[in-house]
Amino acid sequence: MPTIRSISEMQLKRYPELKMGSGDKYQQYQTINGFFSGLEFMGFFLGIAFLAMLASCLMFKILSGAAGDVKRYQMLHKIGTRQRALRQSINKEIAVLFTVPAVIGIVHVLVGVQMFKALLVQPYAYIEIPFLIFLVLYLGYYFLTRYLYKKIVLK
Repeated sequence: MPTIRSISEMQLKRYPELKMGSGDKYQQYQTINGFFSGLEFMGFFLGIAFLAMLASCLMFKILSGAAGDVKRYQMLHKIGTRQRALRQSINKEIAVLFTVPAVIGIVHVLVGVQMFKALLVQPYAYIEIPFLIFLVLYLGYYFLTRYLYKKIVLK
């Protein structure tokens, strides 16, 4: 890249009229690269923001219904259900509540990226990185929700 930049600067010295027009290819590249880098950053930032919002809403929805589930789990405990079975039941219930929106969201993103084929050369390049970040954050919300739910429901 430094070599291309130096060639571009030499060309601008030799042909100053290039500054008046659209510039040379290197300047156009810099402009377009800056624009798409901004788009990429905004997409990444908004994706993380929407993920946090989705997971927070899901977590608070589950936890707000936990007070009503206390009687249900007390009843199961009174009829002799083991504590381990109750914990496993909670794990599965919350896992389903978190898995369905995650799968639908992932499919939505994979289909939605098709829109950007006109703008990006390889829209699916390095797509595993955002999905890995999504998975780590989403699992964090899942484990936190599961822990808090058990703390509320199981005495």
